[in-house]
Amino acid sequence: MKDLATVRQEIDKIDEHLIIYLAKRQRLVEEAGLLKPKNDLQAVNAQERVEEVIRNCCERARAANLSPRVAEAIWRTMIGAFIALETEVNSQSKK
Repeated sequence: MKDLATVRQEIDKIDEHLIIYLAKRQRLVEEAGLLKPKNDLQAVNAQERVEEVIRNCCERARAANLSPRVAEAIWRTMIGAFIALETEVNSQSKK
C-alpha cells in the first residue's frame, strides 16, 4: 500500500497535466469568443452546446469509471468560468 505522501505526489502530477490541458482549452475558448458576433451573449452562452458537452462528459466519465455526478459538477464549474472569460474576450472583439 502507498503512503499518503506518495498518493499526494501522484495527485500533484495529475494536477500539472490538468493545468496544461486547461490552458489549451482556454486558448480555444478565447478563439471561439473572437469568432462569435460581438456582444452576442446567446452565442457566447450557447446553452445547447453546454448541455451537449455535459452529456458527452458524463458518458466518458462512466466509461472511465469516474462518477458522472463528480464529472458533471466539475465540467459545469469549468464551463461557467470559461463562459465568463469568453464573454470578456467577445466584448473586446472587433467582429
